[in-house]
Amino acid sequence: MTELGNENLTESSQDLLGVEDNQVSEASVFKDFYPVKPPFGFAGIQINDDTGKITYVPVEPTLNELEVQILEDLKENIIERMDIPLSVLRDESVMEGFLSEQINLAFKRFKRQVAPESEKKFIYYLMRDFLGYGKIDLMMRDPKIEDISCNGVDTPLYVWHQSFESISTNIKYSSKKELDKIVTRLAYKAGHQISVAHPIMEGTLPEGYRVHLTLDEVSKRGDTFTIRKYRTNPFTIVDLIKLGTLNSRLAAYLWVLVDNLRSIMICGATASGKTALLNSICTFINPDYKVVTIEEVRELRLHDNWIPMVTRPSFQPGVQEVNTFDLLKSSLRQRPDYLIVGEVRGEEAYTLFQSIATGHGGLCTIHADSIKSVIKRLLSRPMNIPEMMLPLMNVLIQLRRVKIGSQVSRRIVTVAEITGVPLARAAQGEEAVQVQNRFEWNVEDDSYIEKNPSDLDILLEEGEDLYSQISKIKHIPVEKLGEEQRRRETVLDWMCYKNISSYEEVADVVRNYYLNPDEVYNAARLGSSR
Repeated sequence: MTELGNENLTESSQDLLGVEDNQVSEASVFKDFYPVKPPFGFAGIQINDDTGKITYVPVEPTLNELEVQILEDLKENIIERMDIPLSVLRDESVMEGFLSEQINLAFKRFKRQVAPESEKKFIYYLMRDFLGYGKIDLMMRDPKIEDISCNGVDTPLYVWHQSFESISTNIKYSSKKELDKIVTRLAYKAGHQISVAHPIMEGTLPEGYRVHLTLDEVSKRGDTFTIRKYRTNPFTIVDLIKLGTLNSRLAAYLWVLVDNLRSIMICGATASGKTALLNSICTFINPDYKVVTIEEVRELRLHDNWIPMVTRPSFQPGVQEVNTFDLLKSSLRQRPDYLIVGEVRGEEAYTLFQSIATGHGGLCTIHADSIKSVIKRLLSRPMNIPEMMLPLMNVLIQLRRVKIGSQVSRRIVTVAEITGVPLARAAQGEEAVQVQNRFEWNVEDDSYIEKNPSDLDILLEEGEDLYSQISKIKHIPVEKLGEEQRRRETVLDWMCYKNISSYEEVADVVRNYYLNPDEVYNAARLGSSR
């Protein structure tokens, strides 16, 4: 390869020359290694023996200088000769087949001899760069990666890994031109434009992932992007029980509450698993109930009697912006049994509480690191929920990321019922919201302690526990609700035992339980006892 030939290589291709050298340094070993897109794409978790630093390393086929030059010439050849019909551009699956044909034609007319063993490597990189996301394509495909973030030019990308949390990668964009290209591509795939006039963009990629972009007009280290990924097959309640996020007894308690249109708020910090838990709880909703969901990016999945609504930002004069507050007001005219808000953070919280007061069930999430913080956020601006209305949100669930051994896991640490607001304490200006913990996570043995209302040492000044409230409203004995919780616990244990964990399977069992509870319970009771 001549010196002139090296100068003609693009920056992304020059990176390929160093792939082999950058994979593992002398003082590093792989802590984990797994396939992402076999036989060519793998991911490694590399740990430096000297410093202990952990790095995420995408492992792809290595190319020598001649192969890199051939790859660049192939790209130019395909781009110059390819006349793509509009019908092909509109369908990505058709586009993939069309591109494969063009690659094969390029091999035939290409003047240099392409070794047969190299053809598949070239196809891999051509498909990655033309249809995928370039050098971050493997991270986008890796199911263990939750977030991908770039903080600017010539800085390593960071990922949030399910097992190792936030770690750096050996990938970076070395120039402003190269970073501009990927940011423009991400904006295009999200169906938006980003420009100097509008240097901040949020959108959704075709895979359903949330993307946030900024240009160097506002981010002074260079363009940035953050991609928040979501599972193609979301966690079900059975998955979460197996992972230890909650136990079957607690899940059965939530099932009884959802069945009786009680309202639940899930609280936690970023990446604590709030949406995953919310999505799994939604499976308990009676299929006959009408549900309206309100989200910024569609993540939830429910039964047929469901209206999913998403917000719409506006960047042009004359185009109406539709925010969460607007959608919540609109949803009240659709007579839903359950209103589900992906996340409350502003004035929409007041409207949600008003809708719960009129008889709708409500589910939502909120960012907060403790039950006390939730209450303070709700009482403060911009939510401004009157203290006397707080008991309308019947249950607060606190989720946290915790370290168990060497693994980082999600756990429900507290399930608290808001039982009332004693007037005497409120009149004296004291913090009057009365909360009692129904379930608590025991850190010593990773188990859950259930506190029955009859066993509580604290005497309620005003209000009553949730089962007593349901008993008065529905005219069902409290003992019957307790028995129902035990029956549903048996069903959930049976589902775990039988590995009934896909969304369709779990939803089918829940649906059948509502139709024939005795039949499903007896099948579960006999099945789990074997």
